[in-house]
Amino acid sequence: MPPADDLAQLLTLDPIKPDAWVGTGPDLGWGRIYGGLIVAQALRAATLTVPLDRPVHSLHAYFIRAGDEHQNVLFEVERLRDGRSFSTRQVIAYQSSGAILNLIASFQDHEPDNPDVATRVPPPDQVNPDEIVPRPTQLLFEHRVVRPATAAGGEALTWLRALGDLGDDPAVHACAVAYLSDEDLLGVAIAAHPLAEQWEQMMAASLDHAVWFHRPARADDWLLFSVEHHGMANARGLAIARVFDTDGNHVATVAQEGLGRRLKKR
Repeated sequence: MPPADDLAQLLTLDPIKPDAWVGTGPDLGWGRIYGGLIVAQALRAATLTVPLDRPVHSLHAYFIRAGDEHQNVLFEVERLRDGRSFSTRQVIAYQSSGAILNLIASFQDHEPDNPDVATRVPPPDQVNPDEIVPRPTQLLFEHRVVRPATAAGGEALTWLRALGDLGDDPAVHACAVAYLSDEDLLGVAIAAHPLAEQWEQMMAASLDHAVWFHRPARADDWLLFSVEHHGMANARGLAIARVFDTDGNHVATVAQEGLGRRLKKR
């Protein structure tokens, strides 16, 4: 296993044949792999087949089955298209149980734009220490809550940043943003569930996940996630997040559909 305090190393995949890489992850004691890691590593595999001057602009991923954190993951990339300004890649992540993730990513040549400005919120260094969320150190990010999600809806605000030295490769930072993007959305997506405050009585899982990368961002600097609940039906809830850097630039948008149901007695 790579060092648990080094996200950059976790995003350094081992090539085993053309357009196929193997990734590993830390043992969190959960049994299943943290979803953000699988999305980030799948995106990293895709970026390794695209020129550096054509960064990712979006990804769409389906979680097929829970990954086993005690097994390596094989990422196989299919080069679907290389156009004049866009490239498209499909990545399937496999373990011994079969496919665990299917991801499609699209890449675009850079074009000029204008920044957006975020709503003013307390900067991360002014968040009350009681609102700093403790996480397993192996998750490799820091999490500070400005406003939590509630069953009544509204906007949840959190600051997130990756830990460790990620270097200066924009592709690595995009993958790290994808890694962070899985943290808050499931809880917000199912916030309206009657058992949302009683997680021990629930079976909850992410079903599908999408990220749109609007502008380059450093994932080892603070990023503000503004997350909103968008309804729940048939045990599925939807959350959408806008992501801003500390200068107020809108750098990404994330959407996730999550499943929430009462645990069945065996």
